[in-house]
Amino acid sequence: MEFLDIIIVIVVSGFSLFGLFFGFIHTLGSLLGTVLGIYLASRYYHSAAEWLMNFTGWEANLAKVVMFVLAFILINRAVGLTFYLIDRIAKIITRLPIIKQINRVLGLIFGFIEGVVTVGIIIYFIERFPLSNTFMESLSSSVLAPYAVKVGSILVPLLPKALQVLDSTVDYVEGTVM
Repeated sequence: MEFLDIIIVIVVSGFSLFGLFFGFIHTLGSLLGTVLGIYLASRYYHSAAEWLMNFTGWEANLAKVVMFVLAFILINRAVGLTFYLIDRIAKIITRLPIIKQINRVLGLIFGFIEGVVTVGIIIYFIERFPLSNTFMESLSSSVLAPYAVKVGSILVPLLPKALQVLDSTVDYVEGTVM
């Protein structure tokens, strides 16, 4: 198992445990936050990446990946917070014994789905903007990454057409990306 696969397992497990702990309503909000985060981040990452490149002098692909991930996380958490507040209001019902277990199991399932979708869309995005040869080789030898990308690609229609067909902003030829 590649190091990247271990990271994927840790991240997806974290999302799953988050769902188990917080329950269905909160995790549903987080999953909706993932969808909305992908939709909005994919439309605004480019201008933010230009600012980051000017501010830090970073390489274009790195700035794009960082800004996409940052925008995605911020939007996702904002929507998640809204549903967290809704969940607090619904706690009266979700404390009933059988409802409590159903709430947690559904939270676990939705947390797992959110984790796989999140990892998949981030890897999908990284494939469009390759980072380094070492990372891309690790990605290509990963056992779990292709499955995560397949699940994450369900949300690809939410991405702008230009990003869907983009292979890279640079000609990615073996050895040209450091």
